[in-house]
Amino acid sequence: MYLIFLLLVANAVVLSGASEDWCYTGCESSPSHWHDHFPRCGGEEQSPINIDTKTVNSLKALNSFQMTGFEKKDVMKRLSNNGHSVTCELESGAVNISGGGLHGKYMAAQFHFHWGRTDLMHFPGSEHSIDGHRLPIEMHIVSLKEGLNMTEVKNDSSGLAVLGFFIDEGNGTADQIQAWDTFTKLITNVSSTGDNVDMSLSLSINDLLGSLNMKDYYRYNGSLTTPTCDEVVVWTVFPKPIRISKDLIQRFAGETSIQDNYRPQQTLHDRKVYASANMDVTNPESGHHWCYAGCGEFNNYVVMTVEDHCCF
Repeated sequence: MYLIFLLLVANAVVLSGASEDWCYTGCESSPSHWHDHFPRCGGEEQSPINIDTKTVNSLKALNSFQMTGFEKKDVMKRLSNNGHSVTCELESGAVNISGGGLHGKYMAAQFHFHWGRTDLMHFPGSEHSIDGHRLPIEMHIVSLKEGLNMTEVKNDSSGLAVLGFFIDEGNGTADQIQAWDTFTKLITNVSSTGDNVDMSLSLSINDLLGSLNMKDYYRYNGSLTTPTCDEVVVWTVFPKPIRISKDLIQRFAGETSIQDNYRPQQTLHDRKVYASANMDVTNPESGHHWCYAGCGEFNNYVVMTVEDHCCF
């Protein structure tokens, strides 16, 4: 029962957006007005941010993660559309995260996505960016610190740990492409707000992540990227993207009524962003690999916010 309670808490805290009292575009309470309705959205430790690799320092405490349950084939239990994102609920207590400089053990409750439009080049949808470059999709695995109740989570600056993964167009392995094809086919069953479907896929989280390097990552303290924007998140952003085919990426915007479901980037203020101990921040080639064109990663996706192409 305690694990079930934790799952409910995580969903309530992270995706309070099942209601219609805020939006990304097209309503009074769009991102530039969130702070009027949700005061914490006006704080100074808000997310997402741009990660400027020139100002990042390596931190020895940011070591390897211990991720249990990521290899299990039956932990994805329900896919749902709450009008703001597509969310995959995980089996309660089955997936846990520790290490990686985290203070304590965290239980993963769900993962969800942020994307732009089917025109990937001009309307990328990742919330975070690396050196000003955004990618088509960002996936967030959301975890709750073990032992906290709802009040404690909302008052603990490290109450939640979120792992952020970029998804880009590219040539992934055949097994990974198949995994994403199987997963994204279910999106057609949750195309409208309020839709949900039970999942019985023989897929693991590792099947989706593939051979992604989990030792290279950035770390900072921030907030939920949806109202109520509580500043309770330890953010981990992996610079290397998951690479899948363009048609699979386009299913998110193409098969739902949701597009541009990302929050504009927030000011870093006096916060610091750190790199994991494995990354050599003095050598650009060791930490992240990107180019403006021709290499398939961090191409020429421009930084655009919702305000760039939509009026409130």
